[in-house]
Amino acid sequence: MNNVLAALWHRELTIYKRQFTTMGLLPVLTGLIFFFMFFLPYKSLLPKAEMLVVMPALVLDSLLLTLLITIYETTARFYWETQRSNGMASLYEMGRFHRQPSFFIAQGIISLAKGFTHLAVVWAILAFVTEMSFAAINFQASIVFILLGALQIVALSKIIGLLAKHVDSLSKLLYIGLLPIMMISGLFLTKGAPIDKYPEIALYLPPYNWMAGLDIAFLNGMIDYGFLLICLIETAFLIWLSATFFHLDGDS
Repeated sequence: MNNVLAALWHRELTIYKRQFTTMGLLPVLTGLIFFFMFFLPYKSLLPKAEMLVVMPALVLDSLLLTLLITIYETTARFYWETQRSNGMASLYEMGRFHRQPSFFIAQGIISLAKGFTHLAVVWAILAFVTEMSFAAINFQASIVFILLGALQIVALSKIIGLLAKHVDSLSKLLYIGLLPIMMISGLFLTKGAPIDKYPEIALYLPPYNWMAGLDIAFLNGMIDYGFLLICLIETAFLIWLSATFFHLDGDS
């Protein structure tokens, strides 16, 4: 496992340095631009009391958007390139790691590390700019729900990366697949989600459950154990599905 993680981590750092603008700066800027795109007009239109309610939701959405883009780009692009590029032969020669569960685990760790690093940078900047109070946030519950959501994104990104035929399809599947699902689950919104009216559908939509639980923890300072249980089940299922039925060519 250590050799696998070290090999993939070295590869990721090399690419990250060479393509810092695309892989490092762009996800962070996307989260920040999203925040200010809504924050500035809201600030001029809404009373101060309402703005205090809206601002934490905007901050949360910016963090989730940063996390989503970072993990998706890291994981989906990695599996797409690994599936189709002869440049990965050196990794195979080091022990055909893609035949081992440790390969999937190592790549997941790297994606999570990058995602949470970018999230922390965006959060630090927004906390400084907005001077937002953290008193109402249930940090333990928020971290748990964010981690569960991140693991779901890792699993879905792996599946998308392996199924995509062309590299251009990765961006298309993000914008016509993952982002719309996140949007109807509550991302980009400050009050409720469109699918709230259809609980019989919402409960079967993985992003809805962890985002709804995260909203309660981050905005209200409480933990909903019902959402937590559902999220644990859904996360375990998605990880099992992606690890069991979606493999690189030649994987057994």
